[in-house]
Amino acid sequence: MFINTEMVYEYDKKTVLEDLQLAFLDRMDTDMDKGIKIRGELLKQPDGNQRAIFVAMNLIRALQQDNEAAKTASCAYLVSRHPDLLEVHANDQASAVDIEFVRLN
Repeated sequence: MFINTEMVYEYDKKTVLEDLQLAFLDRMDTDMDKGIKIRGELLKQPDGNQRAIFVAMNLIRALQQDNEAAKTASCAYLVSRHPDLLEVHANDQASAVDIEFVRLN
């Protein structure tokens, strides 16, 4: 995870998740099925990329609060749902945060 070009967190993509952890990721999807808010906009049926942005924003919050469980869950979600994901970049843009994903070609 990069914030304004500085690497602030690294997650090992090879981490093997236990069944309970995988079930939690499924619950995250179920919760997001009900809709999510990104930058104040309600998305009633978020697609995979919108979910990834939402989770990345939650990862930023977890980093700010030093919430290890939320950091791990957010990264595990991103890696499991987007195996081609290499990096997450967050950049402050005036009053909002811009999220970009670096993926395998």
